[in-house]
Amino acid sequence: MRQVLDIFDLLSDGPEGKQGVEWKLVKASTNSPFYAEGEAVSLEPAVDVSVVARAQKQFVANGLKEIAEGTIPDTWDAKRLNIAKRLYRRNLNGVGTTDIVFDNVGSVLVTPRFAERAVSALNAKPSLGLFDLPKVREEIGSLEGVFSDLSTYYNQPAIAVIDSRTETKIWCVISNDLLLKFSDKATIEDFWKKSRVIVRGCIRYNAAGSIQSVIANDISRIESRIVPTSKIRDADFTLGLTTSEYLDRFRDGLIGR
Repeated sequence: MRQVLDIFDLLSDGPEGKQGVEWKLVKASTNSPFYAEGEAVSLEPAVDVSVVARAQKQFVANGLKEIAEGTIPDTWDAKRLNIAKRLYRRNLNGVGTTDIVFDNVGSVLVTPRFAERAVSALNAKPSLGLFDLPKVREEIGSLEGVFSDLSTYYNQPAIAVIDSRTETKIWCVISNDLLLKFSDKATIEDFWKKSRVIVRGCIRYNAAGSIQSVIANDISRIESRIVPTSKIRDADFTLGLTTSEYLDRFRDGLIGR
């Protein structure tokens, strides 16, 4: 039963919080093997539980597989990694096999051999979050740039933006709230045209102080507009001189200093 509770914790306590979704136990059997089934329940009428639940299941399933392959997901915090380690250790201490089936996403079969690889990976990299995870600096802010790619970042829906300041590609994970209204914020055409955009959310910095990634809560296009020449023309710029007279005096250093 502790295995079941830990899996529910992995699903419901994500990087974005519960986002209006709660996982509840709907069926359980004490027969051998023990069996339990849960479902996502929406706590807010505006939240599409199927979209959020699928994203959370994909996030957890891929993370568990990555750990068993020796890779620590950098989107998993210390709490989540500790839960995973607890879960894997039970498969080395009395729980023979744990079969986790994520409907419409896939399954993860945790055997003792699978769990041994996972625990070894977690033990080999304690600095990544098991006990004394160095805090990555985070702050709420905005990033201005141009659309680059629409893809996934660590198996989460994300967009890539070329930062206008550093000209580097920054991956911006789309939060569950933003995912529900993303089509109102951007179109495929925006990526073809490399539209300018402002991304707002939680900015994460690496140890060197550079932006590592962004958890995007809002996206807004910077609309370009045509400015007529009359709006920027300055009729008195040459101080009444002709163009040639102005340039001659400018070259001689008489004006323009």
